[in-house]
Amino acid sequence: MTFLHQLRLAALTLSAGFCFAVGATAQAADDVTLQLNWFHLADHSPFYMAMEKGYFADEGINLTVVRGQGSGDTAKMVDLKRAEFGISDTPTVLTAISKGAELLIVGIVYDKAANNLFFYKDANITKVADLSGRTIAAPPGDSHRFLWPSLAQAHGVDPDSVTLVNVKPEGKQGIVAARNVDAAFDLYTSFPIWEKVLGKGKVGNLLFADHGVALYGHGYIVHRDVARDNPDLVKRFLRATYKGWRDTFAEREAAIDAMMKQVDGIDRAAYLANLDLVLDLVITERSREHGLGWILPELMAKTLAITEQGGKMDKKLDSASVFSNEFNSKVPAPN
Repeated sequence: MTFLHQLRLAALTLSAGFCFAVGATAQAADDVTLQLNWFHLADHSPFYMAMEKGYFADEGINLTVVRGQGSGDTAKMVDLKRAEFGISDTPTVLTAISKGAELLIVGIVYDKAANNLFFYKDANITKVADLSGRTIAAPPGDSHRFLWPSLAQAHGVDPDSVTLVNVKPEGKQGIVAARNVDAAFDLYTSFPIWEKVLGKGKVGNLLFADHGVALYGHGYIVHRDVARDNPDLVKRFLRATYKGWRDTFAEREAAIDAMMKQVDGIDRAAYLANLDLVLDLVITERSREHGLGWILPELMAKTLAITEQGGKMDKKLDSASVFSNEFNSKVPAPN
């Protein structure tokens, strides 16, 4: 065999080996499902930002995002292993764990909880006590149903003095606009959507955090088996996710546009206004100090204590056992 033939054979072998390596890498990507807490809202745009920037691909993750039916339902789906990751309100997750769910909180979305009540300003609701005897709309799996007793009891109100009316997530604004109920539970970050339906200047709200219920809001959850058997996947997912949040802070329009490319029915102006409120709850002094999504033990303990006051938990939990920071790569929060 001539030297030239040997050189060509070596080149072909090297090329084949390279192609095999590339193919093997592509095949090694993990198919991952993320179940949202609700239908798509502005606070879900960082996932699409991260996908567009290639952060999930860089981490070897093929991400599929599916809508949820409320935090309670998402907690159930992750516990049943129908999704690797989920977004669920922290008190809802704690309640589920007390009832036997094998869930672990691995990161925080809302460092300051956005739990809130919306109503017409002329409904004469200025304090929690004003809700006694009222009707409030909330989807069956809505996290506010778990948190409402804590808020009520903190103000000496009987939780059962309020009638909770079932409604689909997308029907909250409409049922209040039609004045079929007095108010509806919804995250504060939805304020622009409420103004669009009820009218600018006509929307009143009651933020739980301003009325003595300050706690962690939504978090990222996994089944404990996933955390134990595939910790690297959890780390990669969170790293890509928090990079998406970091970039969303700096490029808000780009984040909403990235989501609009894959999700129909997005009101760009309303979602941009919503995103400003979202980021105020996600990017806080705590997250700037510790990194995005970092969980402070003392605040988790307080969140658990408030949740326990609601009387919906089946057993007492140790706050240190419900969360872990070991998967967090401490992506710095933007200033």
